[in-house]
Amino acid sequence: MLAADVNFASGVMLLEYDATADPRRRAVGVLAGAGHGAQPLDGGEAPRTRTTWWSEHRNESMVAASGALILLGWPLRALDPTWLSVIAYALAIIVGGTLTWRRAATSLMARTLDMNVLMTIAVAGAAAMGEWGEAATVIFLFALGGMLESRSLARTRSSIRDLVDLAPQLARVRQQGAVTEVDPAEVEVGETIVIRPGERVPLDGVISSGASSFDESPITGEAVPVDHGVGDAVFGGSLNTSGLVEVRTTAVADDMTLSRIVHLVEAAQASRAPVQRFVDRFSRVYTPLVIAGALAIAVGAPALGEMGAPWAGMAEWRDWMYRALVLLVVSCPCALVVSTPVAIVSGITRATRDGVLVKGGVYLELAGKVRAVIFDKTGTLTEGRPEVARTVPLSDVPVAGVLARAAAVEAHSNHPLAAAVAAAAPGADLTPVSGLHEVPGRGVSGLVDDERVAVGSVAYAQELGASSERLLAEAEQMESEGLTVLAVVAGEPPEVAAIGVLGIADRLRGSASAVTERLEELGVKHVVMLTGDNPLAAARVASQAGINEYRARLLPEGKTAAVAELRQQHKVVAMVGDGVNDAPALATADIGIAMGAAGSHTAIETADVALMRDDLLAVPRFLDLGRRTMANIRQNVVLSLGVKAFVLALAIGGHATLWMAVFADTGVALLVIANGLRLLRAR
Repeated sequence: MLAADVNFASGVMLLEYDATADPRRRAVGVLAGAGHGAQPLDGGEAPRTRTTWWSEHRNESMVAASGALILLGWPLRALDPTWLSVIAYALAIIVGGTLTWRRAATSLMARTLDMNVLMTIAVAGAAAMGEWGEAATVIFLFALGGMLESRSLARTRSSIRDLVDLAPQLARVRQQGAVTEVDPAEVEVGETIVIRPGERVPLDGVISSGASSFDESPITGEAVPVDHGVGDAVFGGSLNTSGLVEVRTTAVADDMTLSRIVHLVEAAQASRAPVQRFVDRFSRVYTPLVIAGALAIAVGAPALGEMGAPWAGMAEWRDWMYRALVLLVVSCPCALVVSTPVAIVSGITRATRDGVLVKGGVYLELAGKVRAVIFDKTGTLTEGRPEVARTVPLSDVPVAGVLARAAAVEAHSNHPLAAAVAAAAPGADLTPVSGLHEVPGRGVSGLVDDERVAVGSVAYAQELGASSERLLAEAEQMESEGLTVLAVVAGEPPEVAAIGVLGIADRLRGSASAVTERLEELGVKHVVMLTGDNPLAAARVASQAGINEYRARLLPEGKTAAVAELRQQHKVVAMVGDGVNDAPALATADIGIAMGAAGSHTAIETADVALMRDDLLAVPRFLDLGRRTMANIRQNVVLSLGVKAFVLALAIGGHATLWMAVFADTGVALLVIANGLRLLRAR
């Protein structure tokens, strides 16, 4: 075997091995010996454990039997001979500890000390000292706690299973006029699939026929169904709520958006945040130290007592051995080790349900430390769809006439603002144009009903001889308001005149101002906007969004330099952009957040955090989740160490029992898990 990687969050083990020496059967045997089942992910012929009712419910049954034997042993203690109760307790230890013994043996073969080894030593020692009832109770509580812990952690895995289950098992493919049901994995890109009302979409695609409303909440987190018609993209896993549609596929099963989300969530849950790595390192040092302390107390304390130490009168071997056993149980780092991953996994799961893909626990941790948030303007704070905000006629041609002439010409241009002008025309039919001529960066002209019409910058209008004081005044006024100005000119030289001025703006997202307010409530005092637009347009958008600091006329390298400068000033910064055009700046920030990533595989793959829909309010929600996750981790660590320290003090003083030690370990682990699972709740 070359490598083995176990993702405890998703319950998946990946093996890398030489095909000539297949180790899978041995690996499955080791897992079975440790009490785990194993099934191949692809349903192939790989070795697997046999699944029966007993194999699925064995652990619960053994714990229940152990508890019943303990209940039987309590009244038997009053009978003579007392060995009847000892037999009941011994059977309870054997039955309840079967899984613990097997896992302890596996750990010892791997030359490691884990909680199963420590618990085995403690229970064996208690039984050797004649404390059969306490030994049986300890192993029962430990097994019960482990069972409850496994069930609790399974809740965090359910999110991935739920996502996987969203993909239908069959796809209806239209081939040669007939509809055939096939496995979605067999459908190629470009084929046509039929989705009936009430069915889930099996693959990503574009609607080629029909219209319907789709519930996309598993992918985007949006609870309200979205209407889609011919030409609109739909996601595999979304629910067709009303109409019959046909979809032309754009991705195979393994490459559709839902599959990418599942893969990224699994990888994120398996990744370790810095705080988690610290806890793991701490526990590796902590456990051997406590074991050494237990040995010192078991052997050293009574030996010193016999040599005349101050506590010689109380230095009885049996008493100190019991205290050492209590220390062994307390030293199990169960609660401490689980305190961080359960919070991280729960946080990532909650974010996924809200339509936010987080690439790993490190970004949740960083989210709790963000002190500045940087927004790109176009397509982030604004909708990225320019529109004609104002039309001022400069002649006897009315507003509708100005827009109709301008739209007729711009409909044939590839300029970013052309679509906005064409869309502003009254009515759907545009007048045919001939003699089209475009000057890159200046404007475009053509014959509209035998009249020469040109649309472009004010400088372009002046070049054509259409300059006037009113044109310049209106243009200056619009520019002062942050609008982009286009002049509409009609006529042939020397009868050329400006007939109107168009002011174009990119509409601000409705939630932009609410986002800045929410960020301030979270303690983010520095909100900055970066844009390549002119300063006046930047000032208008920043003012509407409630942002005090902005930087305009920035090329991509300028945005990257600005992000680096802000990192030096504020330590931890998050950058929000479209995930493609702002890639260098997003990579420079501590957290790069891509908006509207559901339709962009590039954004999903490259961003640290991907917002699956264009929802700015998801940014403060994500930062708040990061803060709550870190607070949850701190609570868990303090609870774990605090209770252990308290019971350790009691144990050294001879006032703690083994069942108290089990509570300090397994009981607190359950409390820590329950606390971490609170993050799964919607807020």
